[in-house]
Amino acid sequence: MKKLTFLLFFVFAAATAQKADRTNFGSLQNIKASDYAVTFTSNFSKTGGSNEPFKMVFINTITGKTNEVVLAEKTNIRKVHTDIEANFLGSKFVVVECYSEVEKRLPKASGFVSKLYLISLNDFKVTPISTEDFSLKNWQINTKTNKIVFIEQENGMKDLSGEVQKIMVFDLDNGTKREVFSNN
Repeated sequence: MKKLTFLLFFVFAAATAQKADRTNFGSLQNIKASDYAVTFTSNFSKTGGSNEPFKMVFINTITGKTNEVVLAEKTNIRKVHTDIEANFLGSKFVVVECYSEVEKRLPKASGFVSKLYLISLNDFKVTPISTEDFSLKNWQINTKTNKIVFIEQENGMKDLSGEVQKIMVFDLDNGTKREVFSNN
């Protein structure tokens, strides 16, 4: 009986032992009207989670040089938009839609928030567009005015008075953001 228990212990330990973390690349995309392509990495562990945050890798297709951009911890990439025809502070950029799991403060609150980030191709700086404690619902870029219009909601995170929603405008020429309408 001791030998069987001992054998089962080692079989279980060997089967569940973490051999190595695995890094996967997302889809490779060309960035419109630029020399760059972009992909992202995700790291997975056999223990059931990611050990490192998502990284975006920008590849200069002429020189082969790469630039890594690390996103905030526990942030997952939903979509990378590379076909943007506008400029941000005079530079080409990509828009990254992300989501992350947050602590639910109330029973009706969502456990996830969606966020929007811009990454400039000049310096690869990450600029958050979404407001803290709000979740992105929808967004559009107006190329005529060079502005991003987006709707975000509080989703019951602060109190039970209902969902606060607001329409925001982000000016790509100067990097300023303002609220233009709210339901409260």
